[in-house]
Amino acid sequence: MRDDAQGLIVMAHLRQLELRGQSPDTVACRRRALARMARALPVPLLEASPADLLAWRAGLSVGPGTVVGYVSHAREFYRWAVRSGLIESSPAERLPVPRVSRRLPRPIGEDALTAAVLAAPPRVRPWLVLAGWAGLRAKEIAYLRRECLLETQRSPVLIVAAEATKGHAERVVPLSGFVIRELVIAGLPRSGWVFRRRDGQPGPNRPWIVSQLSNAYLHDLGIADTLHSLRHRFGTQAYARRRDLRMVQELLGHAHPGTTAGYAAYDKADAADVVEQLPVPRHLRAVDDI
Repeated sequence: MRDDAQGLIVMAHLRQLELRGQSPDTVACRRRALARMARALPVPLLEASPADLLAWRAGLSVGPGTVVGYVSHAREFYRWAVRSGLIESSPAERLPVPRVSRRLPRPIGEDALTAAVLAAPPRVRPWLVLAGWAGLRAKEIAYLRRECLLETQRSPVLIVAAEATKGHAERVVPLSGFVIRELVIAGLPRSGWVFRRRDGQPGPNRPWIVSQLSNAYLHDLGIADTLHSLRHRFGTQAYARRRDLRMVQELLGHAHPGTTAGYAAYDKADAADVVEQLPVPRHLRAVDDI
């Protein structure tokens, strides 16, 4: 298969993703993943055998989560090729993937967060506020539109639009007075993207710009946390106030409560107190307690 023919096939696949309503970021990730795989394989994509893909998988020198992502892109591409009648069976179905362990919550500390917000430049400060006090992802900050900020309602809310979020499930996040004041001070446009690009190009900022600039600023302050740590902080603080994991799941926009558990850290002092108060049968008590 010539390169131009393979390029047309990949373009048709990406077009199918667009027609299914996948976000531009998802389409771009699939394009990059397929390009990397095509460069690594000894044959064109549609001529690859299970052995070719297994050798490609074995040569991936990235973390477990990234491996899972690459293999997922490969499987979806070949499943589409089967449905489209381009190949008879997918060579990617039996590719092994590592088990990705559940990560513990990593919320930024309150002192570090306060210091970061107080010293933040005007462009970055509202991003930190939206991550730390509304739980937004970098993508949701980048794609936030003025029409989705309903700050004048009796109960002010922010609507995270389907095309602006991971998973394409809209959600509503209540807005605190603090967040509203910060956004007003930062300057809200009449319409369109809340945070405009600064390179003269149309459209919103790319999510990686929001993430990269925020992380670089935090690291310059000597703070090892990332912008996503502020989202962890939001989940942790929200859970601490109501102990309602289902509510926090909705606020963060997670499909599964198990994911939310990786964001909402429990209070270690409370846990220690609970463990200390567990009843012990009298005949098992230490000698000193008798």
